[in-house]
Amino acid sequence: MRFSFYKNFAGDKRRSKRSAPAKPALKHGGRFVCALCYIAISAAVGITSGCGLANSSSVNPPPNVTVTVQPATASVPLGQTQQFTATVTGASSSAVNWSVNGITGGNLVSGTISSSGLYTAPQTLPSPSTVTVTATSQVALSASGSASVQLQSGIVVSVAPNSANVAPGASANFSAMVTGAGISSVAVSWSVNNVAGGNSTVGTIAATGSDSATYTAPALAPAPPNVNVTATSVADPSKSANASVTISCAAPNAMTPPLASISVGASQTFSASLCIAAGTAITWEVNSIAGGNSTVGTITSTGVNTANYTTPASIPAGNPVTILAVAGSQSVSAAVTIINVAPASVTVSPASASVAVNQRASFSAAVSGATNPAVTWTVNNVPDGNLSLGQVCATASNPCVPPSGNETAVDYLAPQTQPQPGAVTLTATSQAAPAQSGSARVTITPAAQPGVSIAPFYAFLAPSQPFHFIANVTGASNASVAWSVATAVPGQVCTGASCGSIDNAGNYVAPAVAPSPNAITVTATSVANPSLAGTATVALVSAPVIEAILPSSIVAGPQNSFLLAVQGLNFIASTSSGTSQLLINNSPRTTNCPASNRCTITLQPSDVSAAGSLSVEIQNPGTPPALSNPVPLVILPAASFPGAIALSGTSTSAFGNDILVAEETTAGATTSPVSVEFIGMVTPDGSTCTIQASPLVVTRPSSGSATVNICVQGTFLDPTFTYAFSSPQAGGDIGITTASMVSLFPNLVELTLTLSNQTAPGVRSLFITTPNGDVAVATGMLEVK
Repeated sequence: MRFSFYKNFAGDKRRSKRSAPAKPALKHGGRFVCALCYIAISAAVGITSGCGLANSSSVNPPPNVTVTVQPATASVPLGQTQQFTATVTGASSSAVNWSVNGITGGNLVSGTISSSGLYTAPQTLPSPSTVTVTATSQVALSASGSASVQLQSGIVVSVAPNSANVAPGASANFSAMVTGAGISSVAVSWSVNNVAGGNSTVGTIAATGSDSATYTAPALAPAPPNVNVTATSVADPSKSANASVTISCAAPNAMTPPLASISVGASQTFSASLCIAAGTAITWEVNSIAGGNSTVGTITSTGVNTANYTTPASIPAGNPVTILAVAGSQSVSAAVTIINVAPASVTVSPASASVAVNQRASFSAAVSGATNPAVTWTVNNVPDGNLSLGQVCATASNPCVPPSGNETAVDYLAPQTQPQPGAVTLTATSQAAPAQSGSARVTITPAAQPGVSIAPFYAFLAPSQPFHFIANVTGASNASVAWSVATAVPGQVCTGASCGSIDNAGNYVAPAVAPSPNAITVTATSVANPSLAGTATVALVSAPVIEAILPSSIVAGPQNSFLLAVQGLNFIASTSSGTSQLLINNSPRTTNCPASNRCTITLQPSDVSAAGSLSVEIQNPGTPPALSNPVPLVILPAASFPGAIALSGTSTSAFGNDILVAEETTAGATTSPVSVEFIGMVTPDGSTCTIQASPLVVTRPSSGSATVNICVQGTFLDPTFTYAFSSPQAGGDIGITTASMVSLFPNLVELTLTLSNQTAPGVRSLFITTPNGDVAVATGMLEVK
């Protein structure tokens, strides 16, 4: 009982302050009582001290402390914030400590939270993407509350382009776009077929920026030849996009030429196109022998994909031989037949030319006796020439670009100043037979006088008909012109579009309705010097028009029938539905019109048996039929021609002879006699007549003979006429053959001149004789140097 009393007493602080009860009087046996009291007090004190209740605070929470976090759940985009609040009950303090996934204050992976409960989501989506935000009471550490946070990226990834075709070893650029709510970073990582950065089998990809990369295909296409390039969001690795890449070549493997016939001891250049990475070496073989040998021929690489094959000195037993280009697993072949042929020869056309300083002329080389037509060009033995001698240029290259090595047609660009002497030698040497070459002599002349000319000078066109005019600018480094159209009668008729239209290239389109007067002027004005201009005249016609008849006259009494050709405009070509007809003295004849500008009939000897004239017209079908202008075919009586005046060293003069001076004829023409409008050089390919001022300068060869092709355009000219140049010596010293030229110019004739080292120098006049003996002369057309 005393033990219990003292325990209770000691536990009550209020009671422990009271005075102790009076000590009882000693009685017999008091020691025993005191001993009990001592023990009881000691026990009470010991118990009190052991329980720790005297003068100490409690570390255990009250049983009713709770913490609640609001909101209990939340969805937070990456990099965004969410405010949380904590409510503490059952404790005197509301202070809490915040943590994310058990980490006080959080971190960059799961997000951070401030002491006030402001949660900031991470920049990159973690895995898992749900985190827990916890608030813990600062006075009751075992009391806490939590909220669940679902992190969201809202990211969408796209790749551009979404597909690509890439050759082996080639590259393609890709870009990624990262969009959507909650975007915190546009950066992506790249992979090929789920291999980070790719590899040598599927190709590699390397970042060129935070959202771009370059894919490089493998040297050999994988099987299958399709791979996926993937861009994965760094912020949300669960979001990605693919692009499909096909690894293939744009064209199949090929060899050029695939077949060849080459003479013994000659050479041929081959080029191979293989489906390989750029820079991959190609090995060349002959009959599977690397580089070949003296028996089957040798082959030597001359470039990235070219090689030069040289045949053996004699035909091998295994003929043809196989040329093989090999690169890795790719190969392509060509078959070569080795033959015995005559030695090769090279001809350069034209054999001579005059070129003004800083101007161009076209030349071509023809190789005979070798299957390889390729040549190399030199000027005075300098490969491709130089600035002081003149340069050899690839055709139409501006500025001048040297030929690649295989061109048979080139441009020669004269130097800016005349060299001394004033002529150079342009030489083409056969690549197949280097001992064979051909040359042309080029005379460099002073700069041409400034001027602009247009060809043709006139044109008869149908309404809305397109037509091409050519402008030639001389005396200016800039050959550009500005084109315009206007009425040919100032102040009258057409203006603007009613005169037609013309573009910067000289392409003219006639108006739909002809003006009245029916004349339109096309003008080309020099861009370099606007004071220089040239003009041409256009007239619109809808009915058929005869521009020329060939022959224009005939001598009466021919023994055989002959073809009469009519040239003009708006004829109806022969078809099953109808054609134009030629009327002779208003009588229709069986007519053949192969084109809309040419019709022919056959005239019999009876038609032209007597002197006089026949009326020639074209009639087009229709109601009523459309008739052309009438043109007379002149029938002349048989003519006598004067004999030659013979002079010699002993008889240097002659008397009593009539000298006939040829005049331009009017036979067969109602508007203009036979005449020469211009003269020029024919381009090496024979397709174009270049307009040049007269006299046209040609150079005789230093030895042997050479040919020069020139062109003559004029009124009613025809290749059936006889053409001759005046000569200072007896007998013509310039041989001439004729041919017609297809061109924008009407009545264009090509003359092939044969010059020798004996051809006399000097200025010549051109004589033109029609089949009926009419003669026209063009003075000072040619100069021989």
